[in-house]
Formats: sequence, structure tokens, C-alpha cells
Amino acid sequence: MKYYIDIKLLNEGEISLGFLWKKVYAQIHLALVEINNESIALSFPNYGTKIFPMGECLRIFANDKEDLIDLKLDTWLERLKDYLCMGEILAIPKTDKFVQFKRRQFKANLLKRAEKQALRRGISVADALKHYEGMEDKSSKLPFIMVKSLSSDQELKLFIEKIDFDSEVEGTFNTYGLSKTATVPWF
Repeated sequence: MKYYIDIKLLNEGEISLGFLWKKVYAQIHLALVEINNESIALSFPNYGTKIFPMGECLRIFANDKEDLIDLKLDTWLERLKDYLCMGEILAIPKTDKFVQFKRRQFKANLLKRAEKQALRRGISVADALKHYEGMEDKSSKLPFIMVKSLSSDQELKLFIEKIDFDSEVEGTFNTYGLSKTATVPWF
């Protein structure tokens, strides 16, 4: 990765950061689908903050300036321009820190498990939940962005995990800008 651009989501109280993330991420995802370039990556520089777990900045990486230009972010984010601030395309500063952002999928959360068990056993959901007391619901610990499936029209939580690395690992990125193998610079 050689270049990046930052998109800062403006949290001005009128619209929640969660709602704004949902809208911005949907547009970025569509842009990545259209361009079909597996070398464009996303990063969340404020990942894990207390204000909002995903932070309020989205960083997009590419190997070439042209890849970032080809994304046509101005066009994709036109409707949201009042709620964000897009920076310039910049060269990545020298860093020895790298991270991987990858999607984490979990089996149904405890509430969903309890609802299924209640149906199977013919008991109330509250009674079924008692069975799961003390079990950890891992899915609630990671930051996520709500995304809407265009094929099924369902909303789902896209859980994103950050893993620190000592060195750069090359690889490909999916249409969510995430990777199971590759890293991005962390600065």
C-alpha cells in the first residue's frame, strides 16, 4: 500500500454515528463492487474508541493514486457530503505497525439460540435464556457496522476484528475492504 484517503464522519448530533456508518459503508461497498479491485483496503484509525466503537474515520488504502481516483468517492458519497469530510489522497507515512481488519462471523447470538430452543421445547424465551446464563456472547464484544443485503433486503451486523501484526502481509481484500490474510499500515 502506498496511498490513502481519510473520510471523517461528522458527529453533529443530528444523525447518529451508527446510522452514518451504515450509509457511508453501504456506498463504499457498492463502489468496491463496481471497481472490482482486490487491492483496495479499508482501515478504521479510531477503532475501539469509547465514543463509537468503529471510531469516526474511515481510511481507504490503495497501491496507486489512480485506484483511489477510480473509486469516484465524490459521486458515491454525494448524498452524504453534509455529514462527512473527505481528505486528499496522500502518500502513506513510514510505519512499522500493521494491522489486519477482518470480518468475524458468529453462530447465532444467545438470544437467537434461546428463541430457537423455546420454539423447539415449547417454553418461553425467558425460560430458555436461563439455560444460557453465564455463557459469554462473544458477538457483542466486537465493533460492528449495520449493513443491508441488497439480495435478501435483510440487515445484518458486520463484525470487524482488528489484529496487530509485526510486519506487512500482502494479500487480497474483499468488497467490504477487509481481508482474511492481508494487513494495512497502522498510523
